[in-house]
Amino acid sequence: MSGSGANLAGCASCKGRCCREYTVNVTVADIRKLATGMALHPREFVALKEKDDGDFRLRPGGPKFDLRLKHRPVTEGCVFLMEIAPGHARCGAYAHRPRVCANFPAALIGNTVTIRSDTLCGGSDSWNLTAMDLPALRANIMRNKAAWREHLRIAEQWNARVEGGWRTRSEDELFAFILAAEQQDSAERSAPSAPSEQPEPAEDADVPGRPGEAAGPDGSGAAEGAAGEAAGTAVAGGQDVGDPAQTSA
Repeated sequence: MSGSGANLAGCASCKGRCCREYTVNVTVADIRKLATGMALHPREFVALKEKDDGDFRLRPGGPKFDLRLKHRPVTEGCVFLMEIAPGHARCGAYAHRPRVCANFPAALIGNTVTIRSDTLCGGSDSWNLTAMDLPALRANIMRNKAAWREHLRIAEQWNARVEGGWRTRSEDELFAFILAAEQQDSAERSAPSAPSEQPEPAEDADVPGRPGEAAGPDGSGAAEGAAGEAAGTAVAGGQDVGDPAQTSA
């Protein structure tokens, strides 16, 4: 269901297919939010999947892994999916769910919020755009893009640490690094900044954010890329759901 919480046509009769058949790649920000909100260790809901274009290594020169939500072997549903009755289920982590889940089924094509055409639950006419909070969805999609940029930055830092060592790291060590990175980022944001010794730029000087530069995480500035991107990549048949800039599916 969309982030608006509205009882939209495409989700009103939800049977949880998206939570059973999609593979949901998660960002480090998603992991932190779920770990805090659900009072769980990441090992309880995150699975590492070896993939050629994955993000994190566990040993020097070793394969890379994606981070994705676990699925239960019996029901094949997401680890957070609550089975209410036969054929009916709901998300048990709804308030803390990954951004790609919160954005579903919306996509940002060009500069327009629309409904993605590859959903399991119907076509683009299965949802009512007028019932959705489009500005909120647009902002959330842009935040998800920023979260993937942070995700890749943290993966680069972790991989540099792994490559600089000699031993195989455990999954728990990776999760500890991800959670500690949030604390470090929070400390850096709260620390007072030193007075700048740089002179103030002239009014006509070049400054960040001038026309032609990429938009910031809040969606300001120029649109990202010549072609629009979907909020996530969701394809039936067990393929990935995630940011298209990060996943191959």
